[in-house]
Amino acid sequence: MRFRQHQAAARDETTRLFGWFALLLFALVLAVNLLMALAYKLFLPFTQGYPALFFETNTLLIVLFVLGGCWVETHRLREGGGVRVAHWMGGREVTDGDNALERRLLNVVDEMALASGQSPPRVFVLPREDAINAFVAGWDDADRALAVTRGALERLTRSELQGLVAHEFGHIKEGDLPLSMRTIALVWGLSLIHGYGQALMAADDQGRVHPLPWLMGLVFTTVGWLGWLAGRVLQAAVSRQREHLADACAIQFTRTRDGLGNVLRKIWHDQQALAGRMHNPATAMIAAMLLHEPEGVHWLATHPKLSERIRRICGTVLPPIPAPLLREVPREAARAPRRPGSAPAGVMQAADGTVPGASVESTDPASTARASAALPSGQQPGEARSHLDPVQAASMGAAALSHAQREAQQRLQRRQGPLEIRLVLLALMMDPTNVRERKLWMQLAEPLQHASRILEDVAQLHPTMRLPEFERVTEVIRQLDLAQRRDVVVLARDLLRADGRVSPRDRLWWLTLRHRLGMKTPRQPFARPVTGQGQGLLELDKTSRQQVGALTAYLARFVPHDEGSDGQLAAASLAWYAGVMARCGQAPESSRQPPPVPDTDSLMNALAAVQELSWMMRPLLLKAWVEEAFNHSPKGVLDHRTADALRLMADLVDSPLPAMLAAHYGVR
Repeated sequence: MRFRQHQAAARDETTRLFGWFALLLFALVLAVNLLMALAYKLFLPFTQGYPALFFETNTLLIVLFVLGGCWVETHRLREGGGVRVAHWMGGREVTDGDNALERRLLNVVDEMALASGQSPPRVFVLPREDAINAFVAGWDDADRALAVTRGALERLTRSELQGLVAHEFGHIKEGDLPLSMRTIALVWGLSLIHGYGQALMAADDQGRVHPLPWLMGLVFTTVGWLGWLAGRVLQAAVSRQREHLADACAIQFTRTRDGLGNVLRKIWHDQQALAGRMHNPATAMIAAMLLHEPEGVHWLATHPKLSERIRRICGTVLPPIPAPLLREVPREAARAPRRPGSAPAGVMQAADGTVPGASVESTDPASTARASAALPSGQQPGEARSHLDPVQAASMGAAALSHAQREAQQRLQRRQGPLEIRLVLLALMMDPTNVRERKLWMQLAEPLQHASRILEDVAQLHPTMRLPEFERVTEVIRQLDLAQRRDVVVLARDLLRADGRVSPRDRLWWLTLRHRLGMKTPRQPFARPVTGQGQGLLELDKTSRQQVGALTAYLARFVPHDEGSDGQLAAASLAWYAGVMARCGQAPESSRQPPPVPDTDSLMNALAAVQELSWMMRPLLLKAWVEEAFNHSPKGVLDHRTADALRLMADLVDSPLPAMLAAHYGVR
């Protein structure tokens, strides 16, 4: 997101919109004068000219109602300020107590205050609101208040909460709070013209309606209603531009697009699944102040569409993502013995009890590894790290803490050109030690002067960052047309076989690329009924078990170990295969012999069969693969290549990551 250009564009657009407000006021004066003159001639057709000060009086009335009403409403809105609005919405002020989530919120507010150069406002939580939302209100530092819903507090990671709070500080820094108050007052002043017309049309105490006042009232009512409607449209347009400006400021303050971008994606998911609405009846009164309001009539909406905001922030329209509930583990748990797989104190767990693999402070890979290095030996944040010995934990934490790695990731995410995106993708997929693959990559990169920097940045990434970057880049390429996506798939194929061979691991990456780019015939979930599969792996029919066995045999070549020099499976890999197949109901004696290596056709048939398993069976199979990989890995810790292979399989079978595998990447 080019936030500085967006900031300048939003300010210019706001200036133009306020020019339209002035033009609207002039149009109202002109319309009232013309219609009043027409009504006067219709009612008194034989009179010459118009009464003295006829047009001046009409003009004065319009200006008095609009500007005078605006002044009165502004004075009323100043009473109580933002704190009054927060209490009005049912907010409870946050103080530095024992609640970890509230302490995290206060810390984030202080951080964003420093980043934006503003004084921190008073902080409130809306405990009765489950939706993800927030607002800031007030005129100046003395009465400014920032309110965050309970849903945002309990369902956003630290980086996402930073993005949300930074957005609100963007409103503060750009002077949007008094601006919002004044636009509300302007619209209210426009509505007074309509009210004045209604009063002229009303009957007197005897129930009589006088024709001339009624005709004048009709003019004021009609023009006033049209003026109010136009004012609402302009108010909404101003508000939408200020939202884009606040989004740009949030990127500037946090130096990342992922925080606020993921918040909006979670709100989008809530609106699709849960309507994402706040329950307080006064919400409509402060809709323009919220982080986002539910979708409505576009030209009266005070916020841009979520898809448009996400596109501006992320460079493309990313899909919605769910926002699972986080749950704080009591401090007493730190002194109690933990069961295997449970989370240490200070770690957030999902509502179902699974461990996200990151503390309450963060869920990004670098921050998670930083937390791992800081914890005492034996207390790693998540199941996948729970068996790390101190030397491994320290080395992994030091690697993820590298400032150079974080900068490399940020530089890769700034690569937006068509050729740059392709080169980043190919660099992530290829083996950097393969001379022929590297030579072909350099030939493709000849038109790009800084191509070597892409290779350097990819090489600097922590192993847990490579596959998430691959998934991010494929989401960008997925937005291209079919011919361009096909070209990318062909380039990847040529690159991976540049040395004349395609390893099982290369083939897995390439199949995942095709799947993620939609380069296969889409499966119709209801094209044929999926029956006879049961609800557990033991209930698989014979044909499905054979196909699962073939795919598992293929994975056994590099899960959890690479094949030995003699081409035979390592003992751990064979044990992994036997453990998975035993969970699928295969007799133990049938799993003791090394499974045959499936050829290309057999592999594709097996993968298609597994993809056709029911939505309940595929996650169970993936979980079996992951758990058995942990069981047969040294010290119960996955190496990065094994974890990547299992995550690629999760993509191929369209299944969410099990908690143990997600923890390896430091995500929920």
